[in-house]
Amino acid sequence: MKRKRTVFPKIKSFRKELESYVLAYNTILKEKVKTMGIIELLRNSHPSYRIAFAVKANELEMISNGELKEFTGRN
Repeated sequence: MKRKRTVFPKIKSFRKELESYVLAYNTILKEKVKTMGIIELLRNSHPSYRIAFAVKANELEMISNGELKEFTGRN
């Protein structure tokens, strides 16, 4: 049985997790990642994880529903 995370991390730990995923695939951004905004981090995250991170960011009210549409493709 696969367990699902029901409690989402707080904003600070969520951002650190997102930064880690961005750096895992874009090591060239090491110096820049700390100054990037959430949208910029999402755009630079791996496509496999992007939607999940965008949904979490929206639930944490870090991005709006309109911004979420960019990553989910839903109208």
